[in-house]
Amino acid sequence: MKNHDVGFFILADEEPTIHRKKFIQFCEELIRRKLDVLWGINTRVTDILRDEKLLPLFRQAGLIHVSLGTEAAAQLKLDRFNKETTIAQNKKAIQLLKDAGIVTEAQFIVGLENETAETLEETYRMARDWNPDMANWAMYTPWPFSDLFQELGDKVEVFDFEKYNFVTPIMKPDAMDRGELLDRVMNNYRRFFFNKAFFQYPFTKDKQRRKYLMGCLKAFAKSGFERKFYDLGRVGYWGPQTKKTVQFGFDQTRRIEPDTADALSRVDDGWVTMHGPKIDMRRRKGEENIEIAQAAMACGGGTEQLTDDAAARV
Repeated sequence: MKNHDVGFFILADEEPTIHRKKFIQFCEELIRRKLDVLWGINTRVTDILRDEKLLPLFRQAGLIHVSLGTEAAAQLKLDRFNKETTIAQNKKAIQLLKDAGIVTEAQFIVGLENETAETLEETYRMARDWNPDMANWAMYTPWPFSDLFQELGDKVEVFDFEKYNFVTPIMKPDAMDRGELLDRVMNNYRRFFFNKAFFQYPFTKDKQRRKYLMGCLKAFAKSGFERKFYDLGRVGYWGPQTKKTVQFGFDQTRRIEPDTADALSRVDDGWVTMHGPKIDMRRRKGEENIEIAQAAMACGGGTEQLTDDAAARV
């Protein structure tokens, strides 16, 4: 890093903190080598809450930016999403990071089929209440190899995978068209970063955090001015007055036949991830709890038959 004058890098891992011991070793090695480099990660709220006492160590190792996957208002209303955290936990994780001198970014998924003007406004109010340093509203993108893709079925109308970029509205909400969705998301960005630019970033006490935030704001403004942000130039969005005329340019000739879609949904069958054991453990624990509950019923005069293992645990 010193030879190539690297001052910042992003650890491109979906959840680098899942291996707690290895992540600590990584931080300790950065400190030992005195690299004086800043870096950022994406991770989960639950990991931040778990590692509350380790955050000063992470910051000492150069960790300056943490992007957290948080749930938007529309997600909270759908059963298909695994709600691992509560609103209070999201807010606490953001505050813990800020207290440790780490820049926080809240990631919100928007553009689901149940998205409305009200849910988008509610998500904006959540962002203001939690007060992360940055917020990102990413368009819901149901990858063809995911379970969600299969669950959505005919609701997925766009198969132009070049546009599966998290900024193009792949899904069309029932209550609005894609142009209005984009416009309301831009309205959230404008209001959020206007407040940050004029009332928060310049007055950040931590000099390193302030320098980093102002640098991010400059890059954000530059991409907006050049119409590169959120692919706005390509689709022809110039503000609310153009929300009815934006052109996303989907290639409608691209389709997925049912048998192909089914094959894609099974592409990762048998693939072992760190989350797989967690899911299996929760399933087994759930089955154990059911058996124990059945045991309690039987002991109270119920008619359920117990397995030997369940009886032993009672």
